[in-house]
Amino acid sequence: MKNKRKMFGRLSRSAEEKIKCNLGKGEKRMYIADAHCDALLQLWSDDTKDFETDPVVNGDALKKGDVNAQVFAVFDPVYERRDDGFSIILRQLDVFHEKVRTHSRITYAPGEPLRTESRKTRAILALEGADAVSDDWMRWRLLKRLGIESVGLTWNEGNSLAAGCFEQKANGLSNKGEAVVDWLKAEGMILDGAHLNEQSFYEALERCGTFFVSHANARGVHDHVRNLTDEQLRMVKEKNGLIGMTFFSSFINGEKEAGFADLARHIDEVSSRIGPEYIGFGSDFDGIAFPVKRLEGPHRLPALLDWLLTRYKEEDVKRWAGENFRTFYNRHIEKNKTAIQRGRLQ
Repeated sequence: MKNKRKMFGRLSRSAEEKIKCNLGKGEKRMYIADAHCDALLQLWSDDTKDFETDPVVNGDALKKGDVNAQVFAVFDPVYERRDDGFSIILRQLDVFHEKVRTHSRITYAPGEPLRTESRKTRAILALEGADAVSDDWMRWRLLKRLGIESVGLTWNEGNSLAAGCFEQKANGLSNKGEAVVDWLKAEGMILDGAHLNEQSFYEALERCGTFFVSHANARGVHDHVRNLTDEQLRMVKEKNGLIGMTFFSSFINGEKEAGFADLARHIDEVSSRIGPEYIGFGSDFDGIAFPVKRLEGPHRLPALLDWLLTRYKEEDVKRWAGENFRTFYNRHIEKNKTAIQRGRLQ
């Protein structure tokens, strides 16, 4: 297993001191985006949580972190082997529209470009795992109408559409999976490859429209099935996609605790393989037991950015913080605006 540390654009001591002197002045330096969290799962699991200060991703934390865009995943917990998966998906969407969308911190405008001038958090909805949807086209149409913009076909295990990352020796997309990928492309929806096994990943990427990986890291730094190989990184670049670097310590170094420097090794690896313009953040807050130390929630994102600014060019840190995600998302919206608006509830 490789373990490289390549520093891109290391700053001088004088530059570091200048940045430190500018910290804490309340200036808005960067557009910040997070490509994945599981707050809706937590809100659905415990209806006493109100999104004001609970769960980890909440209105107060998003404000303190100055987060501009947050992707909220809708997730059917397939590991519980329940038979009411689609009902759970709908209930999480109901939680979003009742508790999250109505919060004063949140704006919601599916299919509209992300704008830099907004000081609130734009919410984007994603489906993580389509076990309960399969090839039921009525359900797919309904999910689009309720605001789903991005879809991951599987969680870790496979389903009727594709093989998950825990099934590396399994086949790729099924016939149903191919049909769903074709439908997502036609409807202007983003395909998320985060939990697919390699064969499904390659087949879906070749077949789909817009493709990204919402939360994963580099297998060249830590060999985990949820991390991406060099070939997968290369294909994401060829597709003009994006990779959200995730803050789960187990994916970063295989331990229960990772630090900023451990996360930076993955950023370095991806930058060296495909360039800094394909990197974003996909925290997986509310879905992970062991986050990066000092990065327990969105309110701590400025601390990570301040640390990165002492080691990398400001231009690159701005890209990773959210500019790359904003560029990726807005390019997708512009390319697919007619298909995106078709069938949406206004």
